[in-house]
Amino acid sequence: MASACSVKSAETAADSVDLVWSDGHHSQFHFIWLRDNCPCPNCLHPQTKERTFDVMTIAADQPDLNALDLQKEQLVISWKDGHVSEFRTDWLRLNCYSKSAREARREKPILWAATVKTALPEIEYEAVMKNDSGLLAWLDLLVDYGFVLVRNTPTVQGEVTRVANRIAYLRETNFGRDFDVISKPNPNNVAYTALKLESHSDLPNWELPPGTQFLHCLEFDAEGGESTLVDGFGAARQLEKEDPAAYEILAKLHIPFRFHDQDWDVQWSAPTIARDQLGDLQEIRFHAALTAPLDLDFDDVLPFYRAYRVFTEIIRRSDNILALKLQPGDLLVFNNRRALHGRAAFNPESGPRHLQGCYVDNDSVLSKRRTLRGKT
Repeated sequence: MASACSVKSAETAADSVDLVWSDGHHSQFHFIWLRDNCPCPNCLHPQTKERTFDVMTIAADQPDLNALDLQKEQLVISWKDGHVSEFRTDWLRLNCYSKSAREARREKPILWAATVKTALPEIEYEAVMKNDSGLLAWLDLLVDYGFVLVRNTPTVQGEVTRVANRIAYLRETNFGRDFDVISKPNPNNVAYTALKLESHSDLPNWELPPGTQFLHCLEFDAEGGESTLVDGFGAARQLEKEDPAAYEILAKLHIPFRFHDQDWDVQWSAPTIARDQLGDLQEIRFHAALTAPLDLDFDDVLPFYRAYRVFTEIIRRSDNILALKLQPGDLLVFNNRRALHGRAAFNPESGPRHLQGCYVDNDSVLSKRRTLRGKT
């Protein structure tokens, strides 16, 4: 940890300072980065912690250093314009942007397949609702695995939103603030039928699809209707290994999605597989029923269908599909932009199957996790 080591030496170069730590780690900080991140109350608002310093007020591309003083727990820099910046060394270590430090900060999701059923990421409702340590444990599992089962949730209407509010406000969509997943007449979505649902992500037709989805089982006496989950990140990594060309096509081509009924017509185009600048997976958008007619260059249509079929075959492999017969009181929570969910067909005449759901943004999940970690 940053607080467990100290700075042994500081050497300046033309445009940066090189810190050597007691554990052997090296940190290089550009002078302009340091000036831009000065924590003094004239540069960083003491209450809001928002930057008030304008980097454009520096006359040159690099601010001129006048003096540097390495103290026990502080690095003090005097600039030639008379300004003084004081940096805590633990803050500098925490914000080091060396290659190794940035690599250590990357999230490393735990990829899984159907065998995860022998050791499900799960937690008790009481732990989630009663204390911050239980809430943090829940969010850690959610970030690592992309899904968690919350057991023994009270089977009362609206409890799903109460659990979601432990994290943040709900994300409203064209289906409302929350929704009931039941078979009903005149449905505007196949989820409101008794049909089989293939693995998919919800609302890929939105510019920003909902992040975290909650599905709370209130009643379940129907025959069939098992819930299914597939690790979309795991399937994408399999595709990358087995067919790199198909992987690149699905990461490059923007596919149109659309939902429309009497009141809504929501459309967006995006790649099936989204990555960040380091190649880490950010999102899977996959929903055959909501894929609109392809709007691609003629030469891209057949390569897309080929890549899409290869990816779909991987997603539908039995050893990738986790099947769960939810029981009343089970609350399934998952990252909608990672875990693909589905459902086996069921017989609505054999008994009720009633789930209640809602969404919370992934930003809120990660924010709550950071604040809880900060407290500990």
